[in-house]
Amino acid sequence: MELRTKRLLSLWDHKTYTNRARPLDKPIDGLFVYQSLFSVEAFASRPAQNVTTQLAKVTAESLLEKIRSLRDDINQRHRNFINNIGELDINTHSTQAFQEAETEQRLYTPGSVMLMKVFMAADRYFDTLYKARLNGELTETEYDRRRNKMAKQITRNLNQVNVTCLSFHKVRKEAEASI
Repeated sequence: MELRTKRLLSLWDHKTYTNRARPLDKPIDGLFVYQSLFSVEAFASRPAQNVTTQLAKVTAESLLEKIRSLRDDINQRHRNFINNIGELDINTHSTQAFQEAETEQRLYTPGSVMLMKVFMAADRYFDTLYKARLNGELTETEYDRRRNKMAKQITRNLNQVNVTCLSFHKVRKEAEASI
């Protein structure tokens, strides 16, 4: 997955792209949630049709819907913003080069790929905001406010998905222990 925005790169992989002098030990970032989503969906794809597999399927579908909803919200905000602004090509800018964010292809599942799409959609939105700021459509304050709001929304969703994944594994282990 390729991203331009350093802020999103840091949200995806805190240990690699952080600006902090001392990175967090166990951050809840996109890469961690990506791996957690794979874990839930791996249990959902088991051939055995027992209680834990059914729970995994329901959990995986719920998480996919939640992540898809976030992606759709980002895309809708982006479309609304583009429809309400003027020309963005007057003051051309050189976009930052894409950087490759780590993703293991063997971990691709519908949920993990949708999470990647969230980050790519946010990256396009951030790039449009940057162009709008350069072309006078946004002040620096408006630009920062919109970026911060989006980053907080993504972070909040990452934390919620993480809590759901942790809850799933806790319930799964309890169910497997009782069998």
